[in-house]
Amino acid sequence: MKKIVILMSIILFSFTLLGETLDRTTYKSGTYSIFFKEKKVPQYKTRYDKGQDALVIEFSNSTISKTVPNTLNINDKFVDTVAMSTLNNTVSTTIYLARGVDYKVAVFGGELRVTFTKATAAKKKYTIIVDAGHGGKDSGATGNGYREKDIALDVARYLASELRNDYKVILTRDSDVFIPLGERADIGNDANADFFISIHLNSASNSSGNGAEVFYYSKKESSYAAEVAKFENSVDSKYGVTEPVSDFILNDIFYRANQQKSAAVATDVLDNMVGDIGLRKRGVFGANFAVLRGSKSPSILVEIGFISNSGDMSYFGNDYYKRVVAKSIAEGVRKHFY
Repeated sequence: MKKIVILMSIILFSFTLLGETLDRTTYKSGTYSIFFKEKKVPQYKTRYDKGQDALVIEFSNSTISKTVPNTLNINDKFVDTVAMSTLNNTVSTTIYLARGVDYKVAVFGGELRVTFTKATAAKKKYTIIVDAGHGGKDSGATGNGYREKDIALDVARYLASELRNDYKVILTRDSDVFIPLGERADIGNDANADFFISIHLNSASNSSGNGAEVFYYSKKESSYAAEVAKFENSVDSKYGVTEPVSDFILNDIFYRANQQKSAAVATDVLDNMVGDIGLRKRGVFGANFAVLRGSKSPSILVEIGFISNSGDMSYFGNDYYKRVVAKSIAEGVRKHFY
């Protein structure tokens, strides 16, 4: 009898350690449901991030079934994206809401149900930061008689003009001035920005290097992405700026969700540029760019082409194509922020 009691205690203890399993999720017409395999919703807590319109639900002593996707792109009038992650036996569900959406959370047996409704208050426009790379004493890359800082500013201005009908747009610079990387990120953070876009041109020692590519912030990066980031990150030290860029999201619960959101927008932006202009598609990469790392919001860095390649510059030495690429980037943003 004593052995049976001990055995039962071990089984009960093991079950407690395993906790509850998030088995599946569903979404339909403004209702998001989370179901647990054991027909019991574990202890949870919620919090709302006003800056990102994000509802976070954390379930303690829980795991996620392998069949549940880490990301769910909904993009309707209530919900944009849902992202899930696990850390230290805690399951975090981050739900990015559309502007002006209210929610209610309720439990029904093994189901946690979140119901969304449109708020009666007037909707606030998304805030988009448009960052023209380099500037002032920092010319950026040069080639074929052009300077990166000039073309980046032209494209940034056209992009801001494309976005202003739908969004509140803030340019980090609207003239030929030098702004440290940390200050660029701070402009967005101080405005509680929803998205940050940095415009650049790449360069290579071999003039045959060409095409467009888009980067998002990632703690892990390929050797190629690291080389591109190394050049851009060296700007501050090159011009005597010693204050390091703040690292806001390295340990933040929103890191994974921001990364997924950024990568999704980056993919659409790149596809648009390639389709609209005919640029070579180099790819979407995660990289440790300081200006992206310092941003609290999802963010991307767009390399619209190679300033060292005469073929790419046959486009970007022309105002018409600067407008076209600006419109391509704007359409990629609109697909995710509307």
